Amino acid sequence: MPVQAIKYGIDEFGAADKIQAKTCLLPELNDIQVLIKVHSSAINPIDLKTRAGLGFVAQAKEADEFLPLGYDVYGVVEQCGAQVSDLQVGQFVAGMVGFAKQPGCYADYIIAEADELIAFDVQQKSEVAGLCLAGLTAIQALKKFSSSQSTLYINAPTGGVGHLAIQLAQLQGKEVVAVSNRPSHQLLQKLAVKVVDYETFFSQKRQAHLLDLVGGEIGERMVTNLNSGSEVVTVPTISAQQIVAAAQQSDITVSGIVVEKNKADLNELVTAYRGGDLFIHVDSTFALQDIQLAHEYMEAGQHAGKIIMSHS
Repeated sequence: MPVQAIKYGIDEFGAADKIQAKTCLLPELNDIQVLIKVHSSAINPIDLKTRAGLGFVAQAKEADEFLPLGYDVYGVVEQCGAQVSDLQVGQFVAGMVGFAKQPGCYADYIIAEADELIAFDVQQKSEVAGLCLAGLTAIQALKKFSSSQSTLYINAPTGGVGHLAIQLAQLQGKEVVAVSNRPSHQLLQKLAVKVVDYETFFSQKRQAHLLDLVGGEIGERMVTNLNSGSEVVTVPTISAQQIVAAAQQSDITVSGIVVEKNKADLNELVTAYRGGDLFIHVDSTFALQDIQLAHEYMEAGQHAGKIIMSHS
């Protein structure tokens, strides 16, 4: 019997007030899919950019198409496709679902590919949804650097990706320096990381690795402040070409990244999280029906860590 779902998304691009709820019938599961009753999701910068009409996901939207939003999910399996063998009805699961061209986790029910998810033996906190896209981005970005031990600078360190990347890099034994315009923020103190403000960073040229989570003019300026032979991984896709061009002019190794589903990476994140070696800083939790307010709050730029949506 078809399942009816309430999805939150957009008909047209614009501000947060363009987000609306629509009721739809979900398709029948194929053999490798599962149906999930969603308990929580998380907001990511790509959700805001897509809603505003920016980036490659927005570019693919048809003019009259309703585009649901959201990629992070934590919930419970309600149905399994015929060939799904590693998940069972009643299991709690989490994952990055539908990335990049089929968002839709701001919903009460979603369909996911089984290989996008990992299962838990017991119920988890709702915050675990915030580990998925941000954590996968962080772990995959760090893997792009060479194995040479060099000081790693991370900008936007109090963001969702940033605070997870700092912890993962510390677990790898890297010397990490957070570059922040709010160097005394309590989250940075909790992370026990060395912090410099931007003025200090620009006070001298540096030989280092840079994980660029800001992009744009700030990211470009930071890249040009590095010495030849440094390495850069830039995450924001909108300004990736700008950062790559700046790095190449200075003989700096550079690469962009588009996060990918990867069950091994997700398992690594969850193992660290459940073992107490990785924490998710939850700034705020909003009810799903308050998604407009949650987007407005994130756009104000004063949050730290993750914003979680509660669906129950």
